[in-house]
Amino acid sequence: MVDEEKILKSNDENESFELGKRSITGTKGISRFELLEYNKNKSFLFKPFFYIGFSVFIVIFIVLIFFYVNRYILPPMQDAVRVGEVKYSRGDVVNFIRFNQRISEDLGMEFEIGNSLFEALRMILEAELAYQIAPKYGISVSNSQVDNQIEFLMGFISETSQEKNNNEYKQNVAETYRQFLNKTGLSDYEYKNYVKRSMFREELRNLVARDVSRIQPHVNVYELVFESPDLSIINTIERKLTQGVDIEEIVLEFTEDKQALRNQGNIGWIPKGVDEEIDKLLFNISQDGKLTVEVGSLTKTPHHKTEENVYSFYYISDFSEAREIEESNFEKIADLEFEVFINSFNEDYNLWMDIDSEIYNWINTKVLIASNSEFLDARANDIQ
Repeated sequence: MVDEEKILKSNDENESFELGKRSITGTKGISRFELLEYNKNKSFLFKPFFYIGFSVFIVIFIVLIFFYVNRYILPPMQDAVRVGEVKYSRGDVVNFIRFNQRISEDLGMEFEIGNSLFEALRMILEAELAYQIAPKYGISVSNSQVDNQIEFLMGFISETSQEKNNNEYKQNVAETYRQFLNKTGLSDYEYKNYVKRSMFREELRNLVARDVSRIQPHVNVYELVFESPDLSIINTIERKLTQGVDIEEIVLEFTEDKQALRNQGNIGWIPKGVDEEIDKLLFNISQDGKLTVEVGSLTKTPHHKTEENVYSFYYISDFSEAREIEESNFEKIADLEFEVFINSFNEDYNLWMDIDSEIYNWINTKVLIASNSEFLDARANDIQ
């Protein structure tokens, strides 16, 4: 009797244990919590779609970062001009063009963005070189001179020191200058840096120009313009010249220049040195170095004017070995001499500037975007 009760009790305990075991474990002795965690890990971590999707996301993210950095971060930082150890980035060139554009517009002058890039690069290079070599030539620019130049560029011209010391005058200059910096996005340091170096360049150019003689050989020239030169017409013109027909009559008969009726084709006295290509057409230098000119003859080769896409033949009516240069032509010769002077430092200062179609388009685009943004801001202010 006792044994039966023990056996039944033991069976009840075993059955109770088995029931409880089944309620908290699986058939393999794994708890429900472990099973849930296992299924969760299996559904997310061990499925290939998760890894593929995550990998694609990483690749797209890297590509977008790479595109953004190459499109917006690196280009403005890339070098555009180098003079010795000093470097100017593409962003510096954009700033330089922007402040020149703003000054031109404030003075009521037309500013052509497309033609300004190479000019800006050349000006930055020449200005930086002038700043570096200025001590060799005794050139200096004080801070007060820079301030006076900025006042002039802002359109303020004071004739007396009393007027410059007037508080209202100073306030007007300061406010105009502040607005100018806001429009161009330049800091006071950046703008004064550009102005100062530009002043060094101008001083150095004036120094070079003083050595240029204002007396140069000249030829008096008539011009015949053709869109497409015809050899038979040229032969006819030369035959008429041989027969003694006046050059002005020939010009009016044959030239395709619309301005010929006004000046009969005469473009005046041209000095030697203004244009290298034209010099080769008009002036001959013999083997012994003597300069000769064929007066009364038509140039054998036409001069192609790429901007107008026309061809010009020149007739030399007179020659002067020593004639004073007109101011406009003197400035052209001085610019050419200054360019030669700057190039003479190329080896010592490792002068370098980078320009291609990609850089050209990038810089011009940035300038146009800044200009359009400024225009829209101005329209918004006007509307308000």
